[in-house]
Amino acid sequence: MSHQSGITASDSLRDKFADMKDGHIRLVVVAIENEKLVAKEEHNAVRTFTEDFDQMIPPLVQKNRPAYYFIRLDTISEISGHNWLLIVYIPDEARVRERMLYASTVATLKREFGLTYITQEFHASSKSEMTSHSFEQHVRTQAAPPPLTMREEEMLEIHQREATADISIDTRHPTLQGLTFPLDENVIEALHLFKKHNVDYIQLEIDHEKERILLSHSESHATPEHIQKCLPSQQGRYHIYRLKHDYNQKQFDSIFFLYSVPGSGSKVKQRMMYASCKESVIDNIEKRMGIIFDKKLELCDPTDLTMEYLMQELHPEILANKAKSSFAKPKAPSSRGPRRLLKTADTPDE
Repeated sequence: MSHQSGITASDSLRDKFADMKDGHIRLVVVAIENEKLVAKEEHNAVRTFTEDFDQMIPPLVQKNRPAYYFIRLDTISEISGHNWLLIVYIPDEARVRERMLYASTVATLKREFGLTYITQEFHASSKSEMTSHSFEQHVRTQAAPPPLTMREEEMLEIHQREATADISIDTRHPTLQGLTFPLDENVIEALHLFKKHNVDYIQLEIDHEKERILLSHSESHATPEHIQKCLPSQQGRYHIYRLKHDYNQKQFDSIFFLYSVPGSGSKVKQRMMYASCKESVIDNIEKRMGIIFDKKLELCDPTDLTMEYLMQELHPEILANKAKSSFAKPKAPSSRGPRRLLKTADTPDE
């Protein structure tokens, strides 16, 4: 599925979006019907944001039906006017197709409404999360600094000391090790589906202008040979792939991170961009999403991506056994023929 679903807002929803900017509406619920975004529910403001949230939203939430909830905050921006919270509710109980459809339409919905008006965004996957308390916890978590391991704290202290040290020819300065771009919300949703085994292949791309990691493609089932056909001939990509296979009478679910960049045809700047972002993308997926990669491989030629190549990377003994059989010692001949008598040097003269 593409990172853009192609679904657009209906004319009536666009009119509703215009009315929402006046400030009297507190809540509007949007759903996808007949390949269009439509308004399903509407409520005017009665009390404060928190009181209206807990009073209006829980009765509207359906356990297995995704929806978008626009809720007006009590704050006002000098530039854009009233600020809005967008809740993307995609429950785990919903069908896979619906989850993917709603996730891939978020970007379109925000553009239709106006990105400057949405100052808060919250993603929920269960009915119990649709409360003001859960939203406040989300805000506190977003504002808090990320937790550091003991090793990261030591490295941070070292960098801080180096940065404040006196300048001399021996002074060491912190250098940029790589670029870090955030994961788009569609990528996060696809990774959640990957963890639940609803998706086995995800292809990611870099949006150079927005400096974000976007979802390019995802599938429920894919073979290495099929992925070959999905690789752009002149652009880099990141790939998360689960290879389900049997080996030595055991079943394995091995997870690969594949970094593909064409050696020829792609621009130097693009190759540098993908190379610089690679480690941060891997680190973000492993630490934030809990997806641990068994192998991290780089592909310069799409034809290298075969089942045989991946199996050899996972089980090197396959290659060793193949080499052993290829260079086995040839068998001795079955018969050496009659023995020959050799005259020795110490035979006495006659």
